[in-house]
Amino acid sequence: SSVSYSFTVVNCQTPIYGCTDSTSSNYDPLANTDDGSCLYSCTAVPYCENFDAGLPADWTNNGWILDFGGTPSSSTGPSDDISGGGNYMYFETSVPVAAGDQVSLSTTCLDISTLTTPTVGFYYHMFGASTGTLDVLVNGTNVWSLSGDQGNQWYYAQADLSAFAGSTNITVEFVGTAAANATGTVFWGDMAIDEVCVDEYQVLAGCTDPAATNYDPFANTDDGS
Repeated sequence: SSVSYSFTVVNCQTPIYGCTDSTSSNYDPLANTDDGSCLYSCTAVPYCENFDAGLPADWTNNGWILDFGGTPSSSTGPSDDISGGGNYMYFETSVPVAAGDQVSLSTTCLDISTLTTPTVGFYYHMFGASTGTLDVLVNGTNVWSLSGDQGNQWYYAQADLSAFAGSTNITVEFVGTAAANATGTVFWGDMAIDEVCVDEYQVLAGCTDPAATNYDPFANTDDGS
């Protein structure tokens, strides 16, 4: 007896492994089999985000809340964003939250190799007796930290990134940590951030003495006024 079969032979070429995505920075035009090695360039600076269009899809958020027009709890948090009428990100410690609880918010990866004096600037609002601590980390290294009630006021801060000058891949992370009150439970205090920018260092001249009648909370260089 006899029997016959029909078959088709496909992809007879020898596999050449590499990145087959032409949009990647290490695209290999000779490769015919993708090996998962594709690399993508980080976002070029200057880079700014004010959250008014929502939280960017390429940011990583673990616990921060997108909000506008005031937080739900009274006597805590901002009543508006820094520019007025827009969004901000905040950590609600008034629900209550256990002491030591943390939230984190990370930017997309950024290429700061073109900056001479790289800096991350941002506005922060820390209001309430149990506000806790706000830390800024770059690639896991703490570059700025502040704890406690700062009053019902937005402030401007800049963190020096000179240690990362020339880097083509950094990520900025904002970490909020809840504090304990006398009973060990947090119930009064919110922190918020807005208008995050990675750019050259900005000189903001003004009166930096809090005791003065013309104190400027956004100034970082005293102008003798």
